[in-house]
Amino acid sequence: MTPPDPPHRDTALGGGARRIARAFARAMERTTRLFAGVGIAALAVAIGLVVVDVAWRRIGSQSLIGAVDLTQLCVMAAAFLSIPYAFMRGAHVTVDLFASRFGPRATRLLDAAGAALSAALVAFLLYLSWGRAMEQWRYGDVSQDLAIPMIAYWAFVLLGFALSALAALSLFLERLTAGEARG
Repeated sequence: MTPPDPPHRDTALGGGARRIARAFARAMERTTRLFAGVGIAALAVAIGLVVVDVAWRRIGSQSLIGAVDLTQLCVMAAAFLSIPYAFMRGAHVTVDLFASRFGPRATRLLDAAGAALSAALVAFLLYLSWGRAMEQWRYGDVSQDLAIPMIAYWAFVLLGFALSALAALSLFLERLTAGEARG
């Protein structure tokens, strides 16, 4: 039976790489927390708009003009600005089929591989979304009621995917350089 790895043991990548990975992870944690806060505020605005719209329909017997456009914009902001924070916090759903059968080092490498695949997938989604967003920009499409440029909606998608890719990359680097698996 082999003794467990000490928690602060230098890996093959060295202590300098670990310090850089941790600094990057801390910066991404702060950044994603800030944007998630903006996303939560946008969700609160969307809820407020829906409540006012429903009340106005009861009181004034008409719809609040632009409520749908603004609610959609706020929901886009809420969703896409919160996803990167979920990456950083490890809040996405995971399924452990095999990792619990392996030791800490193998688990750490599996976690790193999962983070690398996540970063690659989100970067690919960013690439695909960029093309679609640029179509919206070129065509000058706008929302139905308030004529909000559709690129504003796509800006949240692009920002969310970019931050998510950086967050997943941060997790990859952190797990790759860590002495033990992150919980």
